[in-house]
Amino acid sequence: MRHQVLKFLAAGLAISVGLPGLAVAATAGAKAIIPQNVFPQKAMPGHTAVAIINGERLSEKKFVDSLLLLNGMTLMQKWFQLTLLKQACEKEGLKVGPAQIQAQLNGVLANIGAQKVPANQRMAALNRILAQRGESFAIFELGLARVAYIMALAKGHVHVTAKQLKLAYERNFGPKVLVRDIVVSSFSTAATVRDLLQVKHDNPAIVARQYSINRQTAADGGLVAIPLKDTTIPRIFRSTAAHLRMGHLSSGIPMGADIHLLWLVKNIPAKKVAFSSVKAALKTKLLQVMELQWGQRELQRLVVQAKIKVKDPLLAAMYAELQKEVAMERQAMMRAKKSGAGTIGGE
Repeated sequence: MRHQVLKFLAAGLAISVGLPGLAVAATAGAKAIIPQNVFPQKAMPGHTAVAIINGERLSEKKFVDSLLLLNGMTLMQKWFQLTLLKQACEKEGLKVGPAQIQAQLNGVLANIGAQKVPANQRMAALNRILAQRGESFAIFELGLARVAYIMALAKGHVHVTAKQLKLAYERNFGPKVLVRDIVVSSFSTAATVRDLLQVKHDNPAIVARQYSINRQTAADGGLVAIPLKDTTIPRIFRSTAAHLRMGHLSSGIPMGADIHLLWLVKNIPAKKVAFSSVKAALKTKLLQVMELQWGQRELQRLVVQAKIKVKDPLLAAMYAELQKEVAMERQAMMRAKKSGAGTIGGE
């Protein structure tokens, strides 16, 4: 039976099932929502391990059971990351458990509440957001745990400077340009996009969803806010955005192997907010972002240094292929970084 399940895993099939009790929990407030039914679990003595991470045996039975909720490669990658983060926290004497993971969910629900969503509707709103992103609650659940571990590890490792605070202020309250950023990989596609918008006058949002290879922004019609005083964004982006005219598509902006085409939605003037009145809140928010960035780098280091042995031959072969893909992506990112490529966007 186990190998039959692993054949489904090799085919990359993701079985979509509901989460029992989720609808009830949504109306019962934010208590005990995280079921942790896809989290890694240690193999019991005498039981089979699916993998061994720095000497820690992970339960194959729990892994196979969790395949009902997640695709195999996604599950394996998430399990390995969480196990490494848990080991790092234990080494530092840091406590991360259900309460800390639940706190991450409570923060997400509070952000949804800030959009004037009633308390008893926030879980439903969260599920709609996840559905729009094509993300399951199980993936989201693992992501919350990952953030909880990362934030615990990162405490005290980063500090906010006055320059960073000022930059955050300009990013949040300075002048912006809201654009549809259509990212394409070739000049021929750029020409197609230009023809659709400038000649055929198609809907820019639909064109962005169909042609932009940045799937995260494409889902929202390519909408991106470009803070004009954010010096972390390449000058060519800010300059191009500042000179956009309604109804005209920008020239192609090369970024690494990609080409960005900008379409003006509206200009957003600076907000009349005193720096002193938002300084403390900005510092808290910026510190969280910097801690998360630090933690992401630390996780990459843990993965590189980890001793990982996948027990099942089929899974081992799939993991080896995954490692090759990760290595290729890392090399591509390094090449893009050397060529001056970057990302744009604002908070």
